[in-house]
Amino acid sequence: MRKGVSGFTLIELIIVIVIIGILALVALPRYFANIESARRAEAYSTMDAYRSAELAYYAKYGSYSAVASSAALKVDIDGDGSNDIAVQGNPTNFTYAATTAGVITATAVTGTTNYYMCVETGKGSSGAASC
Repeated sequence: MRKGVSGFTLIELIIVIVIIGILALVALPRYFANIESARRAEAYSTMDAYRSAELAYYAKYGSYSAVASSAALKVDIDGDGSNDIAVQGNPTNFTYAATTAGVITATAVTGTTNYYMCVETGKGSSGAASC
């Protein structure tokens, strides 16, 4: 070997790669949990906007409106022909629907995750729809 030649040995490089792999294995589950938490927060935030519009609609018309597949919920409160409240869901991650029974549903576009919110109580759940 020549003197003065420096560099990393194969063993040193393999050890560094193994350490990086272990760190990635520890970090990835937390990363995916954060992504799911952010999606859930997005769903509940949009459903809360739908809930506010549904409550205004109920106050004006005495019943809940039915909104299917992320259509905009529009409410003309003062009767001037303009929509005073208009909520449009973002269909990129979820499709939203509201029923006349007062249940708002967010269904994930890339999966089967469903979130529900009761218009009366404002309670949300990821299980079955119930009010």
